[in-house]
Amino acid sequence: MRDRHKALARRFSVALATVLVLAGVVLAQQPQRPNRAARGRVRDQGGVPLKKARPEAGDPLGRAVGIPARPVPGSFHYFFRIRSFDGAPLAASYYPSTLGSSAPAVMLVHEMGRSRKDFEEAVLELKGQGLAEHLQGLGYAVLSMDLRGQGQNPRRALTANERPQLVEDLQAGYFFLVDRHNRGDLNLAKLGVIALGDSANLVGAWAIQPGAAVTTEGRPSDLNALVLVSPMPEGFGYVLGHVVASLAPRVPLLILAGERDNASKDAAQSVRHLVERERLNKVEFFPSAFHGYKLLRLEPKLTSTLLRFLETSLKLRPVDWEPQYNLTPVTLADIPQMILNARPPDQAKAKDEAKAKPKDEAKAKDAAAPAEKKAEAAKNLDEEKAAPKQTPQDPPPPPKADNPN
Repeated sequence: MRDRHKALARRFSVALATVLVLAGVVLAQQPQRPNRAARGRVRDQGGVPLKKARPEAGDPLGRAVGIPARPVPGSFHYFFRIRSFDGAPLAASYYPSTLGSSAPAVMLVHEMGRSRKDFEEAVLELKGQGLAEHLQGLGYAVLSMDLRGQGQNPRRALTANERPQLVEDLQAGYFFLVDRHNRGDLNLAKLGVIALGDSANLVGAWAIQPGAAVTTEGRPSDLNALVLVSPMPEGFGYVLGHVVASLAPRVPLLILAGERDNASKDAAQSVRHLVERERLNKVEFFPSAFHGYKLLRLEPKLTSTLLRFLETSLKLRPVDWEPQYNLTPVTLADIPQMILNARPPDQAKAKDEAKAKPKDEAKAKDAAAPAEKKAEAAKNLDEEKAAPKQTPQDPPPPPKADNPN
């Protein structure tokens, strides 16, 4: 009996020793907890260093050349080429805003056969400034691109099969703005697009795509204002009526056309009942036969209508900045160039003040002339009152006749 108890005790001792050894091995394999002084520090997790794993983390516009000293914010823009999803380079200009992460953003899309230079030409209502520079002066971040086959891109005739690629080019421009948004240059929740002529139809077709102006699946579109100037009944193969029927209930929409531009007028009239069902949407006609960029540049009241719409839909929109995932970053095809604006805002203001100064001085002089005359007349009157009155002297008596006696 005693031998049996001794055997059980021996087995229990061996099992206990085995358990203690295994527990020690497990504890030895666990990492040591950092002491209080080391709390909050980033531990080395291994793997490839962050800078080597993400070479795109650097700002591509930080390598810009062309101006020795950095100019005043709001007085310059960048020129570069965006690489689209199929690798095609697209010439583009970017006008950064001075408002930072609260700035609204606007994409400018030229009409077929033209280029983004149309947005740099002087606009009649803006007193010599182009639309892109004027929007930048108002605090907008502005991106203008040349569509493939046009502008400063290799020119060629586009086929009907390339329409999907044109839509993807607009999406590539949007993803460039996503990168600028994450760097704090703008607030992409305040995004608008201005498109001219046939490109109005193209932009509308892009805007109704399920993933248009969307970074990740499940997010709403960032597009919150759309201005179509001189849209066509069918542009780039897209029928305006089909596009607007899906677009009008979703995005604030403004359509502008000339009354004597028959094609655009008929197209705008045909969709007016669809557009103006929504409170913020509007269709407006101007007494002009101009089309597209000519209507934008030469119609005296068009830009003021456009700017009011953007201010209501974008600039005054109460939405906070928040980061967005950029799962498909867009790269640049060349080194960006920094270019001074044709008419920087400060210089333009000083020039206008210098021009207005002689006019103001002349007006002040003309206004002061009657006052000076009145003062001089009053002075003369006072002098007359102060002077002693001279009584008229009696005439001398006639000479007496000599007495003959």
